[in-house]
Amino acid sequence: MIKHRLKIIDIRNEGNNTKTFFLEKPSDFSWDEGSHTHIALNNYEVNEVVNKSFVRHMSIMTLAQENKVGFTTRFPNEMSEYKSLLANYQIGDEINLFKIGSRMKLRREDKRIVLLSMGVGIATMRPLILAYNKDRTKVSKLIHINVDSNPTIYKDEIDSYVNDQFINFWTRSRVDYFQKLTDIINKENTIYYIVGSDTFLRTNIQKLKLAGVSVDNIMIDKKDGILNLYYDF
Repeated sequence: MIKHRLKIIDIRNEGNNTKTFFLEKPSDFSWDEGSHTHIALNNYEVNEVVNKSFVRHMSIMTLAQENKVGFTTRFPNEMSEYKSLLANYQIGDEINLFKIGSRMKLRREDKRIVLLSMGVGIATMRPLILAYNKDRTKVSKLIHINVDSNPTIYKDEIDSYVNDQFINFWTRSRVDYFQKLTDIINKENTIYYIVGSDTFLRTNIQKLKLAGVSVDNIMIDKKDGILNLYYDF
């Protein structure tokens, strides 16, 4: 397994105790939109034994073409040891990155794609939106609905991409969110990507299935071995 130790080149305050960290990108390092990785803090590994409390699974919120590795995370009032340590990292400090995975790449199948995100889950959706903006091949339309009761991450940037082929909705409550979803659900020729809490995933999957959407057209960032726990409940 290849491991990278990367320097922090920028930290952006997104508001509401949320930060985006940008890391240097090695020249031979690449990934697909919608990929995730493992972000490990200093001393996460001693004598080849990994301390999992110092490692977190994070979405990469940048495209490889942006020439930097980015991830966004929130720092709640009551923080884990991991978040407490990460909150003190500064530009110039180093972070460990390893084991990239990709389960959310755009499916270019001449279908409409709907992105459904909750809160900081929009970090997975940003590179999908950018990839579509750069190349619309075999994606008939892109729609994104986000629900977040707090100031929305990446709002100004994502709003700048809105056009006839990319529609975006910001909602502040679950009621408003599910009304928007109800308005746009189509069981034919549409692929749905969902990112959020387990409750958010299950509620959306149930709603889509009740509307006749096949689970083959529902994408979530989970391993194959546990997909049925979400699709068949």
